[in-house]
Amino acid sequence: MKKKASLTLIAMMIFSIMLTACGGNQTNADKNSSSDGGAKKQVTFWYYFGGNEETAIKDAIQKYNSSQDQYQVIGQYVPFGDMKKRLSVGLMGEELPDIVTIDNPDHASFAAAGIFEDLTDRVNEWGQGSQYLDGPFESAKYEGKLYGLPFTSNTLALYYNTDMFKEAGIAEPPKTWDELRETAKKLTTGDRYGLGFAAVKSEEGAFDFLPWLLSTGANYDSIDSPEAARAFTFLTDLIKDGSVSKEVINLSNSDTLKQFSSGKLAMMINGPWNIAGVKTDAPNMNFAIAKLPIDKQEASVLGGENIGIIKGNNVDGAWDFLKWMSEADNLEAFLVQTGYFSPREDVAEKSDHWKSDKYLSGFLEQMQSAQPRGPHPKWPEISSVIQEAYQKSFSMAMDPADAAAEAGQKINSIINP
Repeated sequence: MKKKASLTLIAMMIFSIMLTACGGNQTNADKNSSSDGGAKKQVTFWYYFGGNEETAIKDAIQKYNSSQDQYQVIGQYVPFGDMKKRLSVGLMGEELPDIVTIDNPDHASFAAAGIFEDLTDRVNEWGQGSQYLDGPFESAKYEGKLYGLPFTSNTLALYYNTDMFKEAGIAEPPKTWDELRETAKKLTTGDRYGLGFAAVKSEEGAFDFLPWLLSTGANYDSIDSPEAARAFTFLTDLIKDGSVSKEVINLSNSDTLKQFSSGKLAMMINGPWNIAGVKTDAPNMNFAIAKLPIDKQEASVLGGENIGIIKGNNVDGAWDFLKWMSEADNLEAFLVQTGYFSPREDVAEKSDHWKSDKYLSGFLEQMQSAQPRGPHPKWPEISSVIQEAYQKSFSMAMDPADAAAEAGQKINSIINP
């Protein structure tokens, strides 16, 4: 399946490769590929799920292949760091799959490049689009059209050490920014900080910064507003208070996990993927999950994977597989096995898996206010500007309001070149 690339697509390919720069061994992409299509028409599926997630996706593929006699899905593992590069190179004439997983903030970029099939009419005919939460559903859209379906979701929430709260005489987790600042001060003592979060200069840091920005009512396209400046100022003030370490600009979510597990943090902002890490690293720790404290409104950020269908290839077969994977029962089976959250509201409501778990239930509540990054085809450039801005503010290299204003000018030039 060779495809000719338009000049736009070539530009997109170069852009994506430059931004990816993640390296990786392309030969690893052949891991676990198989071919036993027989009389069935083959559907090639690239995914980057590894470990237990790969076991779950392979189980799903096997069940789908056994459920009908028209298509044979051939799964192929591509490392996460290689996926965008492989897709971009594919636009230049190399082979592309029929269907692919994509990190949700990257969905709009590839839709804009023309790589994905417009599924708007197919999803409308399917009749289950209304079951999706707004945030995940919007992440698969570009210019009002649907270029895929959300498949997995996650978000950020507040972890807190309940024993430290009791020792400090604090009955409940903070619900507002004012309460958070007061609580973080009270819990900061000795070599322990009240709060930690990721502010490393990377997409991971931008992921952690966005809930604060969104809670003010601002977003990436209004980052030069007074509301956005309040987010920069509030977080910078936490560092000035000593409630958050000055080293926060170097911390990832994995780093904050280690500090929280070792008792160096009383609270941390992190995702559900690190629940198991806390349990493993600190099996005797008593902790709980709460929604993020708010400024003007409840808000968090949406993470997760979408699935897109490559334009012009085996669209009918890929859609049949995607539709099967997205049916409520099949989707729930994969999500329960892997620990992700459902982008479908009906699946989350019907299943007891997320409601009955004392940790996951906290994230389930936060999912209701999770918003996608962008969506914008130039999100990687926009994210880079946001990263630079919070690093300047948090390191005290620039006044918070000035950092927000400078970021606004740069983002405006990206959005309106």
